[in-house]
Amino acid sequence: VLRADVGGNPSFGELLGRVREADLAAYAHQDLPFERLVDDLNPARSMGRNPLFQVSLSVQGAQRQPDRLWDLPDLEATPLAYGAEAASARVDLSLDLNEHRDEEGAPAGMAGTLLYAVDLFDEVTARGLSERLVRVLERVAADPDVRVGEIDVLGEGERSRVVERWNETAVPVVSGSLAGLFEAQVGRSRDAVAVIGGDRRWSYAELDAAADRVARGLVARGVGRGDLVGV
Repeated sequence: VLRADVGGNPSFGELLGRVREADLAAYAHQDLPFERLVDDLNPARSMGRNPLFQVSLSVQGAQRQPDRLWDLPDLEATPLAYGAEAASARVDLSLDLNEHRDEEGAPAGMAGTLLYAVDLFDEVTARGLSERLVRVLERVAADPDVRVGEIDVLGEGERSRVVERWNETAVPVVSGSLAGLFEAQVGRSRDAVAVIGGDRRWSYAELDAAADRVARGLVARGVGRGDLVGV
């Protein structure tokens, strides 16, 4: 299990180079027993997930089909596709890809099988992940120099939904002065609690009456609109 370094937002080609160097360096220690490595690292164990990785990708190179199947008495032989023997997902997600070639041996595309843990994903989500992977592969195949941070994983409809529709926060703003808005709230909720101070609770009606008393007192002392008052 090797980490890929995407620091510095490399191009996809540069990222492949980093992965290649890390893998070649790791081969120098390939004879180290895996059980010994796990014991020394002692990763945090969990009954709900693989402690080292949760997503796996395997690629099977194209293999030449035999000219004829085995011909055994009373036995019917059928080629078994790579990965077809897996009955359940061993990790959260596992993708098995198979390379195909035509009769002349030229590349003829790839096919794959995506296995997923049903307690984490449903079929719609798994299909969506597959479509995004294809989108990413098509982009990097067309332009290996694209920066990994510039690869768009979301489709046009998904981006519109996430960025615009889910982020739709515009609401109408009520205009008016603070005093006017407060008076409107008094009319709607006269008996509702407006202010709590210690054990004292003021309803909107009580607070409105107290504010009126303060206002009349200020007016009686010659205070007008725009004057500063220390409270």
